[in-house]
Amino acid sequence: MRNNILLTFLIGLIFIAGLLSCEEEDERGLLTPDANPPGVVSEVVVTNLPGGAKIEYKLPGDEDALLVEASYKLGNGELVTAKSSIFKNFVIIEGLRKVESQEVTLVVVDRSNNRSAPVTASISPETAPIDKLFGTFELVPDFGGVRINYKNEDEIRAELLLYAADETGRLIYSQSAFISTNNLSHHTFRGFPPESAKFGISAIDRWDNATGILETEILPLEEILLSIEDFNDIFLDGDEPDAFGWVKSNMWNGSIGGAGFHTAQGQPGAIIPPYTEGFHMFTVDIGVKAKLSRFKFWQRQGNWIFTHGNPRHFEVWGIDEIPADNGASFDGWTRLVENGEVIKPSGGALGNNSAEDIAQAAEGEEFEFPIESPPVRYIRFVNLESWSTGKFVHVMELNFWGQLAE
Repeated sequence: MRNNILLTFLIGLIFIAGLLSCEEEDERGLLTPDANPPGVVSEVVVTNLPGGAKIEYKLPGDEDALLVEASYKLGNGELVTAKSSIFKNFVIIEGLRKVESQEVTLVVVDRSNNRSAPVTASISPETAPIDKLFGTFELVPDFGGVRINYKNEDEIRAELLLYAADETGRLIYSQSAFISTNNLSHHTFRGFPPESAKFGISAIDRWDNATGILETEILPLEEILLSIEDFNDIFLDGDEPDAFGWVKSNMWNGSIGGAGFHTAQGQPGAIIPPYTEGFHMFTVDIGVKAKLSRFKFWQRQGNWIFTHGNPRHFEVWGIDEIPADNGASFDGWTRLVENGEVIKPSGGALGNNSAEDIAQAAEGEEFEFPIESPPVRYIRFVNLESWSTGKFVHVMELNFWGQLAE
C-alpha cells in the first residue's frame, strides 16, 4: 500500500514538472510554427571600420525573432552573410577591400524561418586591415635570410608570402608564415646563402584579399650552427648545481634522449639582481665569441613534455667575458631573451599532450635574439617557472646559431 502511494506521488510530480517545462518553453519563445514574417530592424546607425563597419539597430518586438542577417558583397563579387543573434543589437561587417560606399541588406529571421522585409544600410569602409598591414612592411637583412618588419594594429589573421628571385631574376614563391596578433612585429625567413638577391613580400587575408608585392635587394647575413664540441661547463655565483647525476654537459652531448641537465626540487634558488626573488639558473661557455641570432633547447621527452621541470617562463642573458663579480649580479650582461615563454600548441592540461605537442617537443623550442645584440661567449639561462610551477629545471640539449666574431 505504501509503495502504491509513493508511486502515485512520483507520477504526480513528473506530470507537474512537465506542465511547468511546457510553460517555461512557451515563455522562452518556443512557439507554434507560423507563416507570419517578423518586423524589420529600425533606428539603424552605422560606424565605419577598417575593411567593414559596425551596424547597430533596434530589434522588432516579435517574440519569435531569432537573428539578423546582413548580406553584402566582397571585392570579388561573392555574396556573403554575417549573422547576429537577437541577444545583440548590432552586426559586424568584415572582409571588404574597397574604400567606397556600398549597401548592406538587413533581414530579421524568426524561429519559423520566416524572413522580414529587407532594410538597407549604406556603409563606407575605411582602409582594409590587409592594406594597412602591407603599408608597414619593411624587408631587411637577417641571419640566414630576410626579416620582414610589420605592424599588425588590427590583429588580423594573415599569411605572409615570401618570394625570391630564381636564376633568371624572376620572383617566385619561396616560403610563407601566418600571423594573427599584434604581439609580434617581425618574422624571419631563413635558408638563404649570404649572397645579394632580390626578394619580395606580400600578404593575403582570410577573405582572399591579396596585396601587391614589395620588392627589394637584400644581402642575407651569414649564419652558422655553433659547434657543441666547443661548449664548456662554467659555474658562476648563484648558479644552481646539478642533481640526480644529470650534469650540465649532458646538454651538449648531441642527444635529446637519456639524461639531460637537472636541478634539485625544493631549492629556493639564488637572488641575483635585478631579480628580487630566487630562481634556478645556469651558465654555459659556448667556447667562442659570437654574435648570436637564435637558440633552441629541447625539453625532457616522453611523459615529461610540457610538465615537471621543463622550462615554461625563462630569460637568457649573454656576456663576452666572465664578469669581475663572477655572476653575483647581471651588471654588464645583455638580456637576449626577455619574458621568454614556451607555448603548448594544444593548450591542453598538464599530462594531456596532442600529436602537435609531441611533435613540437621533439623539434625543440626556438627563440630569436635581438639582431642588435653584441657578441657574447657566456650564456646564462634563468628559469623563472617550470611547467610544474616550480623553480627547478631540466633541459636535454642546447643549440646556438649566429656569426663568429672577428
